Amino acid sequence: MALEAILINKVRSFLTTLGIIIGVFSVIVMIGFGQASQAYITDQVKGLGAGVLIVTPGNPKTQSFGPPGVNTTKTLTIDDAESLESISEIRYVSPNAFVQTLIKNENNTIPAIVIGTHPNVQQARGLNIKEGRFFTLQEAKSASKVIVLGYKLAQDLFNKTFHNPLGVKIKIENQRYRVIGILEPQGSGLFGSVDDQAFMPTKTFQQGVRAGKNLNSIFIKVKSEDLLSVTEKKVISRLRFLHKIREDEDDDFKVQTQAELLKTVSVVTQVFTFLLAGIAAISLIVGGIGIMNIMLVSVTERTREIGVRKAVGAKRRDILIQFLIESSSISLLGGSIGIIIGLSLTKIITKFANLPFVISPIAVIGAFLFSACVGIFFGLYPANKASKLDPVDALRYE
Repeated sequence: MALEAILINKVRSFLTTLGIIIGVFSVIVMIGFGQASQAYITDQVKGLGAGVLIVTPGNPKTQSFGPPGVNTTKTLTIDDAESLESISEIRYVSPNAFVQTLIKNENNTIPAIVIGTHPNVQQARGLNIKEGRFFTLQEAKSASKVIVLGYKLAQDLFNKTFHNPLGVKIKIENQRYRVIGILEPQGSGLFGSVDDQAFMPTKTFQQGVRAGKNLNSIFIKVKSEDLLSVTEKKVISRLRFLHKIREDEDDDFKVQTQAELLKTVSVVTQVFTFLLAGIAAISLIVGGIGIMNIMLVSVTERTREIGVRKAVGAKRRDILIQFLIESSSISLLGGSIGIIIGLSLTKIITKFANLPFVISPIAVIGAFLFSACVGIFFGLYPANKASKLDPVDALRYE
């Protein structure tokens, strides 16, 4: 009888279900997107290798969020990086500096992030060349005016000229740089979207793009993972000596291992995911209120029907269960459809965003159970109201 009542009022039942559908698929998509982002960034960090130290400017007691080196503190310099190269346990040191600026090719001007770095960043970040080559160690030492462009940046810069970008000189801050390579499409990661970035030697960057010796970060690759702890202590000791920091003073730099960076990334992405899921869950509450309103209307419309049933022997429990089945069925149907749409939409979004498709069983089961609870909770009041109707008054209701 409850299911028949739902089928008789198809449009009203669909509109009632719609609120739950939107709420559930929003929760699924938000959690799915958040977890996909976390998985991708985690892979990016692991791709740096286990024997990696990342040094960034700033007080280590200050909590920072975002990619390493994204701050305004200027306590690391190219001299620091060059001094660290002499530590025996270190395989290589990669000094990094970046700035957002304008890149110009003829009449086409594009905003982009220009990064000054070491040639070993290609291996450290897994940068694959589509055309041309990456700059060499000799070019880095001699501050050659060469540049490697991200895939999308190259397309945007040269889409109006229709010729091969390799060998062409582009303009940054009134200086010209020769394009020697185009990267393969990479997508977004821990350090932003590589497709919209440009890479050049650190010395070239500091001589032309942003004057000064300041760095945003220093990547250190250790010869062996077993030497990580010893190397970290030596790096801290060397930098404290170079920066003339007294024993009673805090460091003006941070040294993070891969594990510490993963922990930071995990905390940030989890907060982000829960925030999105919390916002999406509000729509589930709104959908539940919609169910309650419709069920109250249904109780009012079917007052005489309830009176007849109670007059021929239906108990209060029977009426209560009937209306609870109606509200729960609507909610569970909406939850099921919402899960299917949510998973499908998450797969599409992650595919276009080049992110891994991560299914969270907890999120799916939780959204389904939550939709069931919403149906029972918000259907309880109308059902209870219907079950308490006096049969005589109900039969006389017009």
